[in-house]
Amino acid sequence: METLGEFLPVTHWEANDLERLRTGVIGVRGIGGRHVQDLADSDLADLVGIADLDQDLAAKLGESHGVKVWSDYRDMVEKENLDAVVIATPHHLHAPMGQYCLEAGLHTFVEKPIANSISEADKMIAAASARNLVLAVGHNYRTFPGNRAMKKLIEEGALGEIYRVLWMWLEARPEGYYDRDIWRCTYEHAGGGVLMNQTSHDLDLLCWMMGDPVEVSAMVSSWGHKAEIEDTAIANIRFASGAHCNVQLSICDRRLNYRQISGDLGTLVYQDEKNANSHIPDEFRIGRYETPMRSYINGEEGGVSRQPGITWEDVHIEDGGETLLNSFLRAAATGGEPITDGITARRTLELINAILYSGIRKEVVELPLDRNNYDALLEELKQGHVGPFRQPR
Repeated sequence: METLGEFLPVTHWEANDLERLRTGVIGVRGIGGRHVQDLADSDLADLVGIADLDQDLAAKLGESHGVKVWSDYRDMVEKENLDAVVIATPHHLHAPMGQYCLEAGLHTFVEKPIANSISEADKMIAAASARNLVLAVGHNYRTFPGNRAMKKLIEEGALGEIYRVLWMWLEARPEGYYDRDIWRCTYEHAGGGVLMNQTSHDLDLLCWMMGDPVEVSAMVSSWGHKAEIEDTAIANIRFASGAHCNVQLSICDRRLNYRQISGDLGTLVYQDEKNANSHIPDEFRIGRYETPMRSYINGEEGGVSRQPGITWEDVHIEDGGETLLNSFLRAAATGGEPITDGITARRTLELINAILYSGIRKEVVELPLDRNNYDALLEELKQGHVGPFRQPR
């Protein structure tokens, strides 16, 4: 199988033909530090500023890259004559910082999730659209070779009409994970638990491959952790295409990345136990039916318990492709589209918000999600008036 062709890297010749973007980074812990290095190495950008409240850490990075350091990102935006900005801060800051930068006329790359609530994402997208700016979001699983190969098979029609999906992301997170980053423990700062911290990438992949979700029924709980956020979520999702999906997400289980996608012509099985965020999985197979499933069901050959003939083959995966950051810079320089744009990232956030809303309100939710209803729920979660079901300890 050929690798997906849409995400080809910009060559040095092409990059050198483009005007380099004066770019700053807001938040340099974790992934933010990697963005600093990637921008310093980029053919498409000049790293010109770093903003972080941790001035000691920022100063070290600033000195090593020869750029100015700011404690207040707004000062950097105002004084550095930037073209673009990369935001890698805790979740609750994505929307206000992103909104500020967009309104200042900057192309903006924000780490996932785009915001904590769908209403915040609406405002960010409106600000970008009104100013013809690129808004990109850090859902980097779209760039992983195995995921691109899966999407290509679906788009090529290898499975035919898809009707059933089982998607599992399981991994253990000890309490030390939350002790290290206290902001991840609350709805006020993180906007959610396993849904926002760990599996927003997987839910993004699901929408990227399956299209628009239209109905959600979910259960959420906090089974093993002291933090107020959910650590387990089980949801049934119906997509506009008619496909039905069950997602099982937890940080209270052994590591397992498992997917089944079944259609009229065949089924995909994708599994990895070494890494729940696998680039290339341990197992990736496609089973092709000898007879399309609908025709088989309506046929008369065999007995009442007959099963369809199926031929299995391994899916070949090739590495390579463009990174999200490079895609953002290219789009900003050329007026194109990044791999993960604000509109599709908002769709992912809407699904996350809908799962949380359904699980806590115990309602079947139809999309589009009512923004006012979700904002009211999020405020109740922040105040501690409601929350996920907690298992007795």
